[in-house]
Amino acid sequence: MDKVSEGHVSVTPSENARLNMMVGTSLHMGPEMDRAINRTDFFRLFKAVTRAYGFDVFLLFRHPDRLLGLRPHHDFLLTDLPEELFATTALALAGGAKEVLGSLSSTTMPFIHDLPSDLIAPGATRGWQKAGSQIVVLPMHAPDSKRYCLLFGGLRDMPDRREIADLLLDGLRIFNKYYARLLSQETSPSLTARETEVVRWTSEGKTSAEIAIILGLSEHTVISHVTAAARKLNAVNRAHLIAIAVKRGLVG
Repeated sequence: MDKVSEGHVSVTPSENARLNMMVGTSLHMGPEMDRAINRTDFFRLFKAVTRAYGFDVFLLFRHPDRLLGLRPHHDFLLTDLPEELFATTALALAGGAKEVLGSLSSTTMPFIHDLPSDLIAPGATRGWQKAGSQIVVLPMHAPDSKRYCLLFGGLRDMPDRREIADLLLDGLRIFNKYYARLLSQETSPSLTARETEVVRWTSEGKTSAEIAIILGLSEHTVISHVTAAARKLNAVNRAHLIAIAVKRGLVG
């Protein structure tokens, strides 16, 4: 069964060209920012920032619940990491004496962090294994006081204070729009009418593409609704989502 909380979004060749055009534009003032309405749109914006500053990979994740720990398919919101690196990345971020989560709990300022050695593989070409020995860590705070974090890594010299400030500004402006458009709805305790409708059709065995046709939505929008519903109900995949929805009487 397909996972519904995936942070990774695939990029087609045409989207690659679009990203390259965005790199030369003011990311937080241009039309791409105004038109962003779903996870794929915001993925493109964060990916454009990644390229504009010469990094290779990025990860936006939610600061985890202390009791539950960092759960990749729940807490990784947007990233260009391949899914097979999710579990290793989560362990590296949360483990060890100098782990990123521990540093995040003691500061609200951006910082540069040593990349855990078990994520570095010389000659590899995917994920953090492609990155340098350090990552840039940008703490993010939402209006509801929830904490998030945006990471960048790549084969480049680490930025100085001024470049980090510029990177933080671009990251914050995109994150704030992403929060207003999507995250604020996903963290609401109850499902919206549209989310309930999408979950109902999912429980009847319809795919995202089929639901998109039925409701007159794009497939990306349907996937965003399923992902939001899963996060609200703490579901790990579609089957789990349907089971919880049935148990709570959200669907027949």
